[in-house]
Amino acid sequence: MSTKLHVLIIGGGIGGLTLAQSLRKQGVTFEVFEQDTSTTSRGYGFALGLYDPDTLFGDALPDDLPKLRDAAGHLTPLPLASQAVFYMGPKKFMLEDSTETPCLRVNRLKLRELLATGIDVQWGKEADRIEEDDDKVTAFFKDGTSATGDVLIGTDGVHSSVRPHVLKKPNSEVLELSPNVIVVGETKLRGKEFEQQLQMGHSCYMTFGPGFSLFVGLNRVSEDSKEGDYYWLMAGNDDTVGQDDHWAKTATAEERLKWALAKVQVFPPPFRKTLEKTKAEDVKGNIVWHDALIPSTPAVSRVAILGDAAHPMPPARGEGAIHAIQDAIKLSKIISAADKTDFASFKEKLNEWQQEVVATGHESILAGRRVLEFAKKAAAAAAAAAAGGGPPGGAGGPPGGVPGSAGAGGPPGGAGGPPGGGFRPPPPKCWGHSTKMVDELPPLGITIAED
Repeated sequence: MSTKLHVLIIGGGIGGLTLAQSLRKQGVTFEVFEQDTSTTSRGYGFALGLYDPDTLFGDALPDDLPKLRDAAGHLTPLPLASQAVFYMGPKKFMLEDSTETPCLRVNRLKLRELLATGIDVQWGKEADRIEEDDDKVTAFFKDGTSATGDVLIGTDGVHSSVRPHVLKKPNSEVLELSPNVIVVGETKLRGKEFEQQLQMGHSCYMTFGPGFSLFVGLNRVSEDSKEGDYYWLMAGNDDTVGQDDHWAKTATAEERLKWALAKVQVFPPPFRKTLEKTKAEDVKGNIVWHDALIPSTPAVSRVAILGDAAHPMPPARGEGAIHAIQDAIKLSKIISAADKTDFASFKEKLNEWQQEVVATGHESILAGRRVLEFAKKAAAAAAAAAAGGGPPGGAGGPPGGVPGSAGAGGPPGGAGGPPGGGFRPPPPKCWGHSTKMVDELPPLGITIAED
């Protein structure tokens, strides 16, 4: 009889599937339960960045999985490197995949499907309660079924149903609302419009306007390479967003889009393109961000948490999936080395791992909050510049040096002194690397064919 542990994994996202694959490679039995009804039941999701993807996964995944860059890279089939650009007035900061700064932007759905290869995910399973004793742990699901194992790992995201069991308090006492109005939309661009956006940032770009920040990202490329699926996210700082009567809670899609379009009029046309091409039906409903500061947990025994269940973080630094993957791979090694006949030793190692996971995540969340505070200052600086508090084109003013925009949107932002308040931006960090300031972006090197 095997003395290896049988693992229950609650959550079939990136972290849960990484754990499952790592256990599969090491011959550990497991079951994966996911409350979604399929990989696409909540939509396709957006792209995410992985720093040093080869080192990130190492040798943790089975050999029968497709190659990550080929199967999940969001720029495929275009011959372009993952690249992020931050436009901060006249300054541009860039990160690009290279031997010095290895990174890969992946399509979230493609990555999830890759990690689900060979895994029998039990869909439509939402955990209702968990019971553990000296010999086992049992998960009871809302559909009336249950499952029993030696250890249960919650990988079920920000609103985890496992976290309350571990922390011994409800999520309502843990999660904190980020003070931002968030509007998200999607659109498709073809031909030269697609090419122009690629030149502004192969993978994504971000800039700041008066009182808001704008992120534009490529999600995936069509098979004929002529069209890109884009999404954009506008965040406006608003300390009243949690109020019951806040306009964002009841606004229609048309009203959300109108709000966002009004704000981007301060930008040259290329920065407005994705929003202006967006239809109201492609604007998402009310979106809020939550995080939580969890520096430690009570001692764990048979139930633990990883990823956003352990350290829910806003997407400010784009590191949520990276942490989940790292958490899962470390845990898989502890589980694979465990022996049922010496559960006390495993319990000690599991608890050490859990405290390390939440402590590391705690520091990243604090860093993420600093990024959001920086974004707030940059937006305030842009507002001051727009109101005459300093020369335009400063750290948060209208972007300058827009690729391909000559004659299309008036002169770029000036290179004068900082806007009101003397705000000077540090080089942003992205996907685990520091960006570098560039005078000009490198040429795209490809041409997107028209229909």
